[in-house]
Amino acid sequence: MYFNETTILLIGGSAELGRFREWAHRSGFRLAERVDPEVRYVVADEDVLDGSCTPEQGRMLARAREAGVECLSPATGQSCLRMLLEGRAPEGIKSGMVLTGGR
Repeated sequence: MYFNETTILLIGGSAELGRFREWAHRSGFRLAERVDPEVRYVVADEDVLDGSCTPEQGRMLARAREAGVECLSPATGQSCLRMLLEGRAPEGIKSGMVLTGGR
């Protein structure tokens, strides 16, 4: 069963993102393979968010941003999505804004 039909797209291949993937799956979030209308959040490696990525990763991130999808680092994503699990609205997120763990 998926939590509140919240769908997340993951971009990158770091160990941190792998741990996030496992946490998100265990927590009941749906994981997408590509940007589509159901994707509510993108969680991407820091280097992807900073533009140091493959062309395909860059295209996926650009499509998500154009669609107004929230783009987060794994640490920030887990913090914000944990708020959803607790029934609270994630703080400090505005549509299209890129939030990363260290910023």
